[in-house]
Amino acid sequence: MTSQYLSKQDIRNILEKRIKDNIFDSSLKLPSPHELKGNQEAAKLVVKTMNENGKILIVGDYDVDGVVSTAIMMKFFMILGYKNISYVIPNRFHDGYGISKSIIERNPAELIITVDNGIASFESADFCKEIGTRLIITDHHAIKNALPSSDALVNPQQSDCSFPQKEICGASIAWYLCNAIKIEMGLKFSLGDLLDLVSIATIADMMPLAKVNRLLVQIGLKKFQKSTSIPNRILKNQLKKTNITSQDVAFNIAPLLNSAGRMGDGELAVKFLLCEDEKEAMNIYFELEKLNLRRKSATQEILQNIQDCLVCENCVIAYGENWHLGVLGIVAANLSQTYRRPAIVMSLKEGLLKGSARSYSNINLIESLKPYSEFFIQFGGHAKALGLQMRFENIQRFFQAIQKAQMLECSEKEISSVLGFLDLGQIDNELLDILEMYEPYGEGNPLPTFACAKLTVASAQTLKSLHQKLEFKTPKRQKAMAFFCQEFYAPNDKINAHFTIQRDTFKGEITMILKNISRCRS
Repeated sequence: MTSQYLSKQDIRNILEKRIKDNIFDSSLKLPSPHELKGNQEAAKLVVKTMNENGKILIVGDYDVDGVVSTAIMMKFFMILGYKNISYVIPNRFHDGYGISKSIIERNPAELIITVDNGIASFESADFCKEIGTRLIITDHHAIKNALPSSDALVNPQQSDCSFPQKEICGASIAWYLCNAIKIEMGLKFSLGDLLDLVSIATIADMMPLAKVNRLLVQIGLKKFQKSTSIPNRILKNQLKKTNITSQDVAFNIAPLLNSAGRMGDGELAVKFLLCEDEKEAMNIYFELEKLNLRRKSATQEILQNIQDCLVCENCVIAYGENWHLGVLGIVAANLSQTYRRPAIVMSLKEGLLKGSARSYSNINLIESLKPYSEFFIQFGGHAKALGLQMRFENIQRFFQAIQKAQMLECSEKEISSVLGFLDLGQIDNELLDILEMYEPYGEGNPLPTFACAKLTVASAQTLKSLHQKLEFKTPKRQKAMAFFCQEFYAPNDKINAHFTIQRDTFKGEITMILKNISRCRS
């Protein structure tokens, strides 16, 4: 990062360079559904089952990607008018992750379709074969040494899959399966209106916003703006926004939907997304809000109770007795940002450690932890996030081993979020227009961040003992917000900071969002 101040043209050039090699720039260039290995076979099996009026069961997952994937499949079959179908979302606390023998036994069906899970469900696949239930596995998580025995399997991580992007979310695969079924049935209508859901899942599951993902999210967010569906209307009204961005999804919509599976039952989020009655949808929304508040409280409780972390150059590990399993991934994400390295957070119960890991920067967790599989009872996920279990007796040996590890980068080139120094006089609607041209921002296309030095505080207001609303002594008295402050500032203090900028569409104000703040000492 240079100390030279950026012009608006400099900013445009930097952001243009990020996307210059992306060939997926219109819906006409989306890959064919048949480029996903196994997708055509899966579609044929679905149509065969429908022609027989066989019972179809969708088995999802309790995170955003899983509930959204389930909602996409259910909406598609509603469009087709096929009624002999149901879904189940495994309960995190009672069922555990993904399809299981008990779920199959409780929900008899001629055909089971997994979405966002199943790639490691060998026992469940064998049980389906034993009882004569057809099984389609659609998943995007890392493949281990073998594949489960299913009737059809769709996962872009297969080495011989020709789909042009490996890192896509489960909801994208569900959407592509729906398109393959539509083709198999000879139907011509568009499924573009379901891309609003795909965009939510792609952002929530931290998929790189490049190539196919970037285009799907771009289209999906535009569909979200125009959507008149009851769930989307409620979300826009509650956020008091008409223009929903990737940041709104990442920091508001995804956590809300995720709270169902983290604190209660993920099925509640599916019910909300499928709801067609406004009063009922509002009631479900308020239930989700309550769960989200509980999720925030549980997260803060763990963060405040972390006494000691095992910290080395490669990672940070934290664990405690009976920590809430539903928020360990959020705590891990928080620690990864604080310590600037991958984080593993686990709950200890009866000698067993169970938890989540989150990556930092461009580190591939799956590839980095694979050499240490001897320490795990199980682990799986994708490059940026995974779940794991190990025996407590192995934690110190694992930590000693991981200190010597070489943490592996993902294949995608890391892109710095900090573009350079910005004169605050450049902050205006023209600059916001430039930044909005290169949305969506997120994993692989980080929200542009700028640096500033020696800004003088004109006024400071502390909010809820956590945040500060500031104004700086600039010709336009630039407004700024600092969230979850480590230090509070007073008028005439001088600070250095990194910041992003956002536009308040209701008040017409432009606010700096401050991060990595330091007080000028001289």
